[in-house]
Amino acid sequence: MTDNLAPSAKQKFNTVISKNTFYFYNQEFEETYEGYVNSVKETLLVLRNHVQNKGLKKELFEDLIHKKGNGLRALLALTGFSNESLKRLITFIRIVDDSELNVLTYKERWMTEVEMNNKGNIKEWSDSKIEKKIRESEFFRKGLVNIFFEGSTIPILSNYLPLFELKKLSISKLNFKIDA
Repeated sequence: MTDNLAPSAKQKFNTVISKNTFYFYNQEFEETYEGYVNSVKETLLVLRNHVQNKGLKKELFEDLIHKKGNGLRALLALTGFSNESLKRLITFIRIVDDSELNVLTYKERWMTEVEMNNKGNIKEWSDSKIEKKIRESEFFRKGLVNIFFEGSTIPILSNYLPLFELKKLSISKLNFKIDA
């Protein structure tokens, strides 16, 4: 096929094939990423087994995000909620003062007084900051899990989140319902 091409076109073709990242294959990366995906999948299978045997309990999900290295990623995969959306939701929770949302998320128990008094200067947390907060604060974990269990029932979230995102904060998702 490439024999009929003029040399410059043939060079362009070879350049596209060799340099275009779409065609680039990195075995080490592929194996590492496949291992990560497999780990998340296995974490979800174990979680599904626990939910089927013990029932749908918040404690299972609190343990998941606290004790499993890929626990938060597994929860996000299960619900379809993106990491970026989670960051924005956490920022929203930190900025907004809504009594029902505050109670659901235990906001007063994990947010610092400096942050509470300086909401105009709040910045989005990094992945590492969120993971650290999950490890260190029982109430942040509980609040985060509560959002996935009951977030769709909170009026301020239903007013500000797009419907497709709100549907991801559903017990049906956490119960491994295929149609959810």
